Amino acid sequence: MMTHNRFHFKLLTLALPIALLPCALMAKGKVAEAKPALLPLPQSVEWHDQAIQLSTVNVTLPKLRDTPIKAARLKRELQELLQENHITPSADAKQNIILKLGKVDVPRQWVGQEKEAYSLIAEQRGAVITANAVEGLYCGLQTLRQLMVRQDGKTTLAACNIHDYPAFKIRGFMHDVGRNFQSLEQLRMQIDVASRYKINTFHFHITEYHGWRLESKVFPELQRIDTFTRKPGKYYTQKEFVEFVDYCWARGITVIPEFDTPGHSDAFRKALGIKNMKDPKAKEAMVKLFDELCSLVPKEKMPYIHVGTDEASRPAERVNADYLPALHQVIHKNGRDVIGWVHGMHIKGDTKQIQQTWASSKPLPELRHIDSRSNYLNYLQALNFATRMHFQQPCRVPHGDETNLGGILCYWPDTKVDDEKQALLNSPVLSTVVAYSEAVWKGVKKDHPEYWCKIPPRNSEAFKTYADFETRLLQQRDRFMAGKPFLALRTYDVNWRLLGPVAEDEVAELEKGVIKDHYPDHAWSTSVQGAAIHLRHFFKFPSHIQNFPKGKNIVWANTFIYSPKDQTVDAWIDFNTIAASGYKRGERIPEQGNWDGNPACNLWINGKRIDPPVWQSKHQGMEHALTNEIYSARPPSKITLKKGWNPVLVKAANSYKWCFAFLPIHVHPNGDIREVEGLIFSPTKQKKQR
Repeated sequence: MMTHNRFHFKLLTLALPIALLPCALMAKGKVAEAKPALLPLPQSVEWHDQAIQLSTVNVTLPKLRDTPIKAARLKRELQELLQENHITPSADAKQNIILKLGKVDVPRQWVGQEKEAYSLIAEQRGAVITANAVEGLYCGLQTLRQLMVRQDGKTTLAACNIHDYPAFKIRGFMHDVGRNFQSLEQLRMQIDVASRYKINTFHFHITEYHGWRLESKVFPELQRIDTFTRKPGKYYTQKEFVEFVDYCWARGITVIPEFDTPGHSDAFRKALGIKNMKDPKAKEAMVKLFDELCSLVPKEKMPYIHVGTDEASRPAERVNADYLPALHQVIHKNGRDVIGWVHGMHIKGDTKQIQQTWASSKPLPELRHIDSRSNYLNYLQALNFATRMHFQQPCRVPHGDETNLGGILCYWPDTKVDDEKQALLNSPVLSTVVAYSEAVWKGVKKDHPEYWCKIPPRNSEAFKTYADFETRLLQQRDRFMAGKPFLALRTYDVNWRLLGPVAEDEVAELEKGVIKDHYPDHAWSTSVQGAAIHLRHFFKFPSHIQNFPKGKNIVWANTFIYSPKDQTVDAWIDFNTIAASGYKRGERIPEQGNWDGNPACNLWINGKRIDPPVWQSKHQGMEHALTNEIYSARPPSKITLKKGWNPVLVKAANSYKWCFAFLPIHVHPNGDIREVEGLIFSPTKQKKQR
């Protein structure tokens, strides 16, 4: 477990601050010592079916005078790893841990990623990590961390040979702190987690409508209290920014700062008294601000500058033809590459800008490309993010090249949040970043949009790979994420059958709660898997229902839960989950007594309706802070299970997000979320439990 910047999150009670409590105990499940779960998977691993016991080791490190910050961090993390695993360094030890520089080859098509390549040999004599550069040694150390298992009072090392290198040059995540400010303490915690899964880029979205979050000595007016519409006066000093860049750099992460312009520029215009971005003062000020930004950090540590340029649609955000060229010129003068959004502004004929795609946009031909399409964290929920991360191919290619640089997972928490910790509970930030690491490190052989929002059919090869992926993700949770808001649970073994779409009252027996295997003129589907079921996805991804006849606005879902005893447990339950990015197409906070804005949505267990939460907010809109609208950020519901089989019936009514979420959960005293042990889900009641 990480030993610095330790955070402990508890599910929001909303009447009280989030508790900071002692770390959780490890999950009861044992780790397979000879073959522990790795994430991201290496490019090549050969297991030797042996767990080597370690207690004392002789440690050897190379001299890394050219990279003192990274060398110091490498040494510190190795020391922490040994301490966490109760291993004593000793010059007289018979076993060794050796980190050394040497030649590690990568395939020709992946040239450019040599710095992070490494080989790792773990055998009876200990472990040897070889790399071309300190970055590769750091990546290898993260794999070594997962190969060491501490349980039953001893530490073991899984014997194996690994040859590894990244599929993509840029492997990142983005946090928009302009809308909802994040303290440096919380950002550093996210960086610590990301760096341990070979994420190497942090896209720092610093400016927004709501505030300019980086101190400027050239234009101190930007920090004037009245320019902020959220978290007034919350910004990073230049000293803090430089220290944060170094903090990331030491952990192998490059910061890409973004000043979003000319759109999203309300705070900028208010501070400088500029009514329209066509005013020459706007261009002159932005040129000076980008020049000041570049002066803070040398180009070796901050080689990319992001200029935004998306969503500049309002009259006050339109610019003259010389605006964007001036920004490019000052950034290039400082020796940096320019990144801009696509769709966004582009200089006709320019071939230097790196494009970052968003939403459903396609990259412009022949330009370098960073992929952020269809993987916005703010639209994902805790019970169904992992399919997207596993089956979506970055840049829609198996591996990177000179054009396809990689991917950045984006978090746009548009709606106001009063407590910064809730931002990491509204959306599965940490768990999705960890899950995404495999796609951008190992690569995805084939894009599978048919499974972006649903688990593949049981017994298919795709299902087997997904179940393995989710299992490995949960082992990371259990081993390394105690006390952190890591929102991930086992979902592949939750099985449902669906009926519909049908009209209201069309299946009279279901309206009365009568569950049968057959109804006149209506049939249940074959089994579908998952704890969050998209009946019709709002981004039009392939989902569980294909046809939607007019007036057929209800889908029924049914499963049976086997419980080994009578018990009352917690559960996550929801329907049209409001995204952290705000209200879309009529989404609204439900009326008291309803589960959803559509009052037809309901869920029954053993014929008893489960009562919805008491909704804390009575207001709609993005400037009213989210409270308990999102199930992962509110106290869970209570459900009663009898010993034996318990019928669950769901009535999911048409909404913008036509979906439902349901899973019994166990909440540890420190807020860690786990599965309820011993439950079995079946779409048809079985005579015997397995």
